[in-house]
Amino acid sequence: MLKAYKYRLYPDKKQQELLAKHFGHARHVYNWALEAKKKTYEETGKSLSKRALQDQLVLMKRTEKPWLSEVNSQTLLAALMNLEKAFINFFAKRASFPKRKKKYDSHQSFQCPQHVKVDAELNLLHLPKIKAIKASYHRMFTGTVKTVTISKVPSGKYFASILIDNQEPIATPSCIEADKTSGLDMGLTHYLISSEGDKKEHPKHLRSSLLQLVKSHQQLSRKKVKDTHNRAKQKMLLAKKHEKVANRRHAHIHQLSAILAYKNQETSFAVENLHIKGMIRNRKLSQAIGDSGWGKFISCLKYKCEWSGKNLLTINRFLPTSKICHVCDRKREKLPLSVREWQCDSCFAVHDRDINAAKNIKAFALADRRGSSVCVKQFPCSDNVQ
Repeated sequence: MLKAYKYRLYPDKKQQELLAKHFGHARHVYNWALEAKKKTYEETGKSLSKRALQDQLVLMKRTEKPWLSEVNSQTLLAALMNLEKAFINFFAKRASFPKRKKKYDSHQSFQCPQHVKVDAELNLLHLPKIKAIKASYHRMFTGTVKTVTISKVPSGKYFASILIDNQEPIATPSCIEADKTSGLDMGLTHYLISSEGDKKEHPKHLRSSLLQLVKSHQQLSRKKVKDTHNRAKQKMLLAKKHEKVANRRHAHIHQLSAILAYKNQETSFAVENLHIKGMIRNRKLSQAIGDSGWGKFISCLKYKCEWSGKNLLTINRFLPTSKICHVCDRKREKLPLSVREWQCDSCFAVHDRDINAAKNIKAFALADRRGSSVCVKQFPCSDNVQ
């Protein structure tokens, strides 16, 4: 089982200069390889392989650009690997076409796949060509270090993400049972609504800090002269405030997903496969949707369910979960977002919009597991869904 642990780094000035060289050289190799692949495809109609890029990189270090030898060679090869993954995701339609990395990007990173030593006793991290970086190991791990990713965030902080293989077997998924399955509906008035009627309040981290962020943005806009100390200082203060909001959001997401995956009696959870990128285009709801972090919550719940041996079921995003009565399966034609409660015209049952959607999500997921999603009500869920 692979797990990643993230630690704060405290490099001195000399180490910061070496880290900056690694950031810049890895970015340069990535952009060079991207342009080489594009040029080769335009001239020959064929793609340049990773092996060919590696051979050209070795030759370039000896002749044209000997300054690339100032950094770890494995870091440069990792940049080529990242470009290869970017093209794989592009052809699999999981991402857009790879773009050039900019020098002044707010987030910079590089990878060290080999020759990394973690000294937990002295709180030090040893990288190739950068030794004895002070680190804060707030929790330790057991296992083999696979790769280490060093990153610098907009607030100026340095972090090390250590990917380890703990040699533990992946938990066997439990059997899907209807009475131990919970449907989860994500909303804006409440963050999470379960099919049992439990509602989790929406923390709204961005909205609670919006006034301070607006004032900081106004102060930054008044400093119009670029490359000045005051503007850089204000930009750093603004980045720290945004980082604080993001940290609060991530802490809430991890705590809530951990409660569901580890401290809950349910063995399966059902959620909607939401098209968040499309939903966030709504200019009236984009800020609230972005502040919710639904995508992050689903990804956290997914891997924690895998670790704990639980199941995460997903249903089609186009199913009208809010408009269907979970009692008689009657569909309502129109249901605006302003309507939070409604009454069924057939069975006269009064529904809470979110709880009704969560119950329908559970029913659709279990029926889809049985292969009967077209007609959910005609095939009621049994006690044990294989």
